[in-house]
Amino acid sequence: MAIQIIFWVLIIAFVIPGYLFGFKKLFGHKQSVEAFRRFGYPLWFMHLLGFAEVAGSTLMLFNPTRIYGIAIFPIIIAGALYSHLKVKDAKKVVMKPILVGLHLLIIFLFTFLIPGICVIGL
Repeated sequence: MAIQIIFWVLIIAFVIPGYLFGFKKLFGHKQSVEAFRRFGYPLWFMHLLGFAEVAGSTLMLFNPTRIYGIAIFPIIIAGALYSHLKVKDAKKVVMKPILVGLHLLIIFLFTFLIPGICVIGL
């Protein structure tokens, strides 16, 4: 039971920022627009990534679709890491996608290596 609580805390701690950052990109938040301009990416790409983050976060909430959400985020995380390295952001900014990736790896391991962990769905 305690392991399931930890698992769902990890899921919620991943999904809430996924929604926040995804909706910021989707609706063209000022800071997101500035970041994508600095990276040299078109704004339609920002909206596409925002949609992918929101969709991936939603998929993570349900047991049958969690694997699809888990599959979407490494691509997003790798792109974020590349973008921050490309513009030579500070090390603490570059570390954020790495930490998000580690968080996702822990969720992946909980989901597929601990039998019966995903018994309870939302």
